[in-house]
Amino acid sequence: MPSDGKPKPKKSRKKSELDSALDQVGDESVAAATKEFQDLLAQAKGDTTELIRQNAEELERRLILLKERKIDKEDFDYFVENQKRDLRVFIDSQPAQAQERAEKLTLHLLGIAATKIAPLLLAMI
Repeated sequence: MPSDGKPKPKKSRKKSELDSALDQVGDESVAAATKEFQDLLAQAKGDTTELIRQNAEELERRLILLKERKIDKEDFDYFVENQKRDLRVFIDSQPAQAQERAEKLTLHLLGIAATKIAPLLLAMI
């Protein structure tokens, strides 16, 4: 806390193009999945592990390309499967106590993106 006893205000995270699109979701169950996705993506992008950060940034970039129809769902799914394969090796190399967190910020994040977020983005147009 600052010396005047007041807590510091939280820094607001700048909304990305992807965040803006996802904020338009109205269905409660889909909104819950998008909220979880946005929270995990933000955690992953702020992670100290370079590979987790890079994966999150590339995932966000690919989702934006998908939304803009610059890649199709097949290309996106191919990207997700390749990332999952590569990240499993990374997760297995982590200490036991770090594996669950790494899996959540990589494989789980990719899973939500492929099964919930990508179809949602494709349906928005």
